Amino acid sequence: MNVLARRDPTVKLAVVFAISLLLILIVDPVTPSLFLVVAIGVALAGGTRPATILRALVPLSILGVGFVWSNAVFAATQGPATWTIGPVHASESGLRFGLAIAIRGMAIGLFSLAFVWTTDPTDLVVSLIQHARVSFRIGYPLLAGYRFLPFFTDEYAQVRLARRVRGAVPRGPLGRAREAVGELVTLLSDATRRATRIAIAMDARAFAAATRRTYYRETRLTWDDALFVLAAAVTTTALLVLSAWLGSLRTVLG
Repeated sequence: MNVLARRDPTVKLAVVFAISLLLILIVDPVTPSLFLVVAIGVALAGGTRPATILRALVPLSILGVGFVWSNAVFAATQGPATWTIGPVHASESGLRFGLAIAIRGMAIGLFSLAFVWTTDPTDLVVSLIQHARVSFRIGYPLLAGYRFLPFFTDEYAQVRLARRVRGAVPRGPLGRAREAVGELVTLLSDATRRATRIAIAMDARAFAAATRRTYYRETRLTWDDALFVLAAAVTTTALLVLSAWLGSLRTVLG
């Protein structure tokens, strides 16, 4: 088990949340680029394979292109256009602002994924209950729902095969859309039945009537967690200082 996986989930979640709030205030492209490099390094240090990181960056990059393009075009009214393609006018300031939003979105997304990749869901729920004072009546249903997610891929494949066996062969875009709606309705029905069974099982064990619970797993805060927070704070400060020294640091505060 790597160092990140051994850290308390609530502590890691608080660090990621704090960094994300900080990045929201950044409006230059250089500073979030530095954080993105660190996020990639954190994911690699957490044992994530480079191929997994690249696959995660693809959709984030596609979404980022949309941010860059929309801000470059719609910010053109705030200043002179620097280039024109037909009826589309874009400004350099809008392009720079859109690039900043795109890169900081990628950095926040990758930090969040690094948290998910290095955190056991059960440990996360237990830690939130014990350290963040989240009610177990909220935590355990969330954990039960989270455990359902890996099954949806297999169930979706089974639903498609079952419909093909019955001769449901979609033809044309409209047929494919109708077929997709039918498959989603089937998945929703199965998910509802599964959630009902879980609710009955929890009620049979007097889950709602309990005022306190004991736990097979326990999460304890250690000095290593404190050092992790300190290291995150020092790294964040160093990145901000480096960006300011380069003359690139810009925030919404001016």
